[in-house]
Amino acid sequence: MLALALAIAASSCGIVDYGVECTANFVFGLRVTVVDSAAGAPPDSASMVARSGSFVDSVGPRRPVQLVANEPPVLVLPSAGERAGTYDVVVHSPGYQDWTRNNIRVTAGRCHVRPVDLLARLHPS
Repeated sequence: MLALALAIAASSCGIVDYGVECTANFVFGLRVTVVDSAAGAPPDSASMVARSGSFVDSVGPRRPVQLVANEPPVLVLPSAGERAGTYDVVVHSPGYQDWTRNNIRVTAGRCHVRPVDLLARLHPS
């Protein structure tokens, strides 16, 4: 009986989380991988603007990076860090048409947002 009383008291204080352990990781709600539509390789650089209501996040310009040895470089633009919402996204890269997607929904999870991965296939301008 004492154990039950302690468990109830601890849960009301937020001490017991019933098996869910949140990390200190910072999770981006949007992760946009940018590639040339014909070559499949990333452009030299790209930037992005993500909007949700009055919230605006600008990213870049960024250049491709090699994340894994002996693998080709990638260009990923992260945004909406730990922020749920419905986003309009525009990716810009010199020499390419802007890539736009609207109404991208990022939802909140128990501890972090649930990331949405997008592939921006850019077409030359």
